[in-house]
Amino acid sequence: MQNFSLAGCDETANDILENIPSDSERRAATDGGTRRRGAGGYSFRRPAPFRIFRRQVDGGAESFEDDRSASNGSVDTNLRTVMMSQSAGEDPEERKITAIDRQKKEGDIYNISAEGDINPLSNDYFGVVANYFSVGLMMGGSTSLLYPVLIVKAGATASLMTASYAVIMVCWSYKIVFGFLSDCFPIFGYKRKPYIVIGWLFCAAVLIALAREGNDVDPRNLVIMFALANLGYVWADVASDGFMVFIAHREPIEKRGTMQTLVYSVSKLGQIAINLLILVGFSGPEMNCPGYQPDPSIPCTNNIYIIKRVDPELYTNNPYSWCYEMCDDATFEWDLSIPEFAISICFVIFASIPLYLRLKEDKVQAEPRLEFLAKFWSQLKRKAAWQVILYGMISHITFGVSNAAKMPANYVWLDLHTFQHSIMVIFEKFFFFVGLNLVRKYALNVSWRKQVLAGSLLVLVFNSLYFIIIFDVWRNSWFYIFTDVSALFMYTLNFLASHACMVEVAEPGYEAITYSLITTATNAVSPLSAVVSYQLLAFFPLLNDQESIATDTPEVRSQFASLQALVMLINISSLLSLPLLPRQKKETREMVAKGEISSFWGSFVILSALTFLCYSTIVTFVTVKYHDVYGCMKVLGGGGCSADESSTMALGLVSCIFLYCYGVSFYLTYLPIFTGERSFSRS
Repeated sequence: MQNFSLAGCDETANDILENIPSDSERRAATDGGTRRRGAGGYSFRRPAPFRIFRRQVDGGAESFEDDRSASNGSVDTNLRTVMMSQSAGEDPEERKITAIDRQKKEGDIYNISAEGDINPLSNDYFGVVANYFSVGLMMGGSTSLLYPVLIVKAGATASLMTASYAVIMVCWSYKIVFGFLSDCFPIFGYKRKPYIVIGWLFCAAVLIALAREGNDVDPRNLVIMFALANLGYVWADVASDGFMVFIAHREPIEKRGTMQTLVYSVSKLGQIAINLLILVGFSGPEMNCPGYQPDPSIPCTNNIYIIKRVDPELYTNNPYSWCYEMCDDATFEWDLSIPEFAISICFVIFASIPLYLRLKEDKVQAEPRLEFLAKFWSQLKRKAAWQVILYGMISHITFGVSNAAKMPANYVWLDLHTFQHSIMVIFEKFFFFVGLNLVRKYALNVSWRKQVLAGSLLVLVFNSLYFIIIFDVWRNSWFYIFTDVSALFMYTLNFLASHACMVEVAEPGYEAITYSLITTATNAVSPLSAVVSYQLLAFFPLLNDQESIATDTPEVRSQFASLQALVMLINISSLLSLPLLPRQKKETREMVAKGEISSFWGSFVILSALTFLCYSTIVTFVTVKYHDVYGCMKVLGGGGCSADESSTMALGLVSCIFLYCYGVSFYLTYLPIFTGERSFSRS
């Protein structure tokens, strides 16, 4: 018996479908179309005229699957379902041909579901849209509050600020766990709706606990509490992602992507709303004036670190009562307390619960856990899945690296206080919202590779304008806001292109766990990018704290310019992984239809994601929780706990991460071109 593989197949899925025998041909070779002829008769065995089946030899022995690049006979999940329903008398090859032929008659490989469109704004599904609004509230509120609390009020270092952001967002890296719970453990027969409600109730409970901590909660405890609250809403978000993919699968291919842009747009609206609250509520003296004391009966602090950050003119004019006066950085005379902020989000959460309970969802039977995981593993082995995952991981690592010293520099060089920072974030979210809708209207079917290429180059153009600020050509907070907002607007091209392919890969019945797997892998490297960002500060020791940046010496500017140039070089190198991204929806569906699999790359993806996730989680939590003890270490972005501390460990860790990114891209993309297995294409 011969074994075959899809490796080296040059035909497209359309070519394959055109060469499949019709029903009339198949019936002519069978007895009544239902029974194969027995002895003395004949049986139809039409050889495949296309080169989809190729004998694969490994070390002189034929094998069905090579651990590095293998292929099974399946086309996709729908085809496997059809194949399983065939009579036991058909061999695997004929069952596969029958399956593809039937799918061709029902539609084609590009339309994922034969069911009609679903209106996401209908009463049955409006709760999905409302969920993403609440996600925007929590995501925007927990991250945007870091700047006024850590940078403005506490004077935090660049490494602590970057690590705190990563800790708050780290729960996004564990979406796969919630995807497994959602798909494998239905509650009363429902695998999405109950988890949305449970997730938001958990989030609200943590926010209530945070409110009980009072307004003087330690900044690091605030970060940990927000991280726990995010655990709840990520749980709800994963279940809602299942709904989103379910609805998106019912969109025709020319409109597919509309549901994704809708929910991401609504999420941005939620972020805009919460940042408006931060702008109005946290632009007062208590947040923006170091050492401010609203109670005249309490004396001003003698803390030298706080006094150094006080406006010198204010302190000189009122050496004993300076803490009772409002400084120039405060825009309003009032302040919103952190407990009031937390409770306001809880109000929206509780008001949305009835919408989640009204969601329309069919009851399902719980699948055996091991059987489900086995099926899921078969999904992960598909080239269409692991290639998209690897692209997301590599591009997010390299393009996600940022200049960690920017935040403290903006405060000490540009006097970017809370009011201006909140306006900047609101503009960012608004123009991101506009960008998503422009892409949905005009570029839904434009090549994803071209979108990423254009978006990446435009982002770097606007990021390069920061050199004007570094060398004091023009230091103006509104100029920086313009460059930052413009760069994020251009990033919408990258964002939607890298997320649109996920819907095409996720198979019906595996929506939540497949989508969460892909997003988990890409989210797992987001904290890793943050870790790399502040580990780079080990080589630029003058850029970690606000006090040294404020000296603004030529050496500080030189180190800042070098770091900015290095970050931009790393960002542009993300384009090396671009060939791993399919060009558009049709090419993605063709990848799914070919059914190529690889156990090696499936295992490699899981091992990579777990390694990066564990590493980044440990490093970021240690940086935040034990910053007073270990924050000076170079491996954590500090300037060194001693004069002779080496940067070798930081250099080794960063080098290993980039070696992974460039090595995988080269092996999968460029090595086959050099060896002649593939041809170069400018498209």
